[in-house]
Amino acid sequence: MSAAVTLHAEDQIRVYTVPKELPAQPTVSAQQMKISPDIPVNSSPIQWTVPDGWQQLPPDGIRLGNFAVTGKNGGAVAVAITSFPGEVGTELDNVNRWRTQLGMEPVEQGGVTSDPVAVDSVDGKLYDLSGKTARTVVALVRRNGATWFFKMTGDAAAVGEAKPAFAEFLKSIRFAAGGGEPASLAAAAPAPAPAPEATPAQDNDSPKWNVPSDWVEKPASAMLFKSFAVTGNSGGNAAVTVSFFPGTVGGTLANVNRWRGQMGVEAVEDAQLGNVTQTLETAGGKATSVDIEGAGDKAGQRLVAVIVPHGDNTWFYKLIGEKTIVAKEKDSFVNFVKTVQYPQ
Repeated sequence: MSAAVTLHAEDQIRVYTVPKELPAQPTVSAQQMKISPDIPVNSSPIQWTVPDGWQQLPPDGIRLGNFAVTGKNGGAVAVAITSFPGEVGTELDNVNRWRTQLGMEPVEQGGVTSDPVAVDSVDGKLYDLSGKTARTVVALVRRNGATWFFKMTGDAAAVGEAKPAFAEFLKSIRFAAGGGEPASLAAAAPAPAPAPEATPAQDNDSPKWNVPSDWVEKPASAMLFKSFAVTGNSGGNAAVTVSFFPGTVGGTLANVNRWRGQMGVEAVEDAQLGNVTQTLETAGGKATSVDIEGAGDKAGQRLVAVIVPHGDNTWFYKLIGEKTIVAKEKDSFVNFVKTVQYPQ
């Protein structure tokens, strides 16, 4: 197996065997994750080359790429690739979060240091933070309205040993042209760089939409690009959320069945999918909609969701809440989704 970095035999990083101080990350379903039901689960428009000595672990609910390395002294190192919609906090917020994880005191903006880094020709920043016994190296880049984190953390000495391979790993990464291809886990030579995009998206590019006047915007989160509250005349309420993630995010059937499970409704087979979904033409392209009424302890609830594949990403729009409010707002919600103008 060829590597993305050449090391002498005595410097080779050993294949990772999960030690007690860094347990393997379990694979969890989207239903088990409490942070959001719309999380990437198994595919992404990104390719990479795995350095020799790095062990590829199964992706979990958040990590699109998941690797483990052991240093010469037995120290454990974890490498992860994650992507979230929006800017995911300020630079200072992120740096102080990583510092806290290392047991370090927070700093003011003037205490933040970084080096320039590029991932597939996308300019970003590289942060290198060292605590008493642990060290974290993070490359952060923003592309097409999403923030990508390439993070290596673990035993300080082992991270230092692995940093040259991490640098070569970053050089090997390629963002695919479309969102339908799964991640390449090949350990061969890096994939050739794709042709430059004719109109690269700017960091501050966002979709353009007309929000109904009775929707009240609420604070979003790392997993939600936008969130709105909708209140009916009777005092009932519903919520509208907008999120997006790289790739196909498990596919239509997996997402529909996840939502059906949340609403207390039995899953469907692939052959039945056409009976419970509809095709919707939107300004961003062809989309798939689903309308689910709750059962059991979810009786009285209703969920309307639309899946919009666009560019590298899949967008999720959800209207969920008391069924009387959802029924009243459905037409406005569908029109909202149909007229969204996406950045090119």
